[in-house]
Amino acid sequence: MLCNAFPGERPSGAGMHYVIADPHGEYGRFLRMLTEIAFSAEDTLYILGDVVDRGGVGGVDILLDVMERPNVVMLRGNHEEMCLKAVGHPDDQRAVNHWRRNGGQVTWEALSRLDGEERRRVLDFLRALPDHLDLEAGGRGFHLVHGFPADNIYDRVWQRPGPEAVSPFPDGRIVVAGHTPVCELWDFDEEQLDRHLANLEGGHMRIFHGGGGYIDLDCGCGYADISQRRLSCLRLEDMAEFYT
Repeated sequence: MLCNAFPGERPSGAGMHYVIADPHGEYGRFLRMLTEIAFSAEDTLYILGDVVDRGGVGGVDILLDVMERPNVVMLRGNHEEMCLKAVGHPDDQRAVNHWRRNGGQVTWEALSRLDGEERRRVLDFLRALPDHLDLEAGGRGFHLVHGFPADNIYDRVWQRPGPEAVSPFPDGRIVVAGHTPVCELWDFDEEQLDRHLANLEGGHMRIFHGGGGYIDLDCGCGYADISQRRLSCLRLEDMAEFYT
């Protein structure tokens, strides 16, 4: 289902926990989101991977920004995984072509323009990224991951659950993920999907809230052919939604 919750008054108390996913190089939307949520030094922002590729200069500008912010925590997505594999094995033409075909060309060019030391710093940052984490906020437990919880990194960054996905955690932790554009979780054929996208309430896609403790935040950033794309953000304390 689509959740129609909107941000209300900011909850009282200490810093808030915010989550975004899949900005895919849209640095302008990223900066506007920080303004939209009034992001402060007391808050923490979690990015569920796929910062790189597709838009702008491939997310390298977002990476350089995030690397200087002590209160931003980034997870690894499948696009960071493709980037590291291609850059780390430049003679593996299959890996290089796979990355470039999936939006990596712009990232490759942006990394090439950095001086050697800065490029190494960015790549070391990507190599050190975790691929999942657990936290508590607003009296609830959350599991943050790019794709879906699994016992191996490949599935954690690549798995695409369906709309009936259920959190696998017996303690009730809510899975918050990205990776799969929310429109792929709607039960529409191609014609119905095109019609629905053209008539979306509010003019853009919204966060997907499944009935089994699975939430998907990927609202299509980086896809030039999706005019209804937005960057979404979820505040974990009260589940308020933000869009830019």
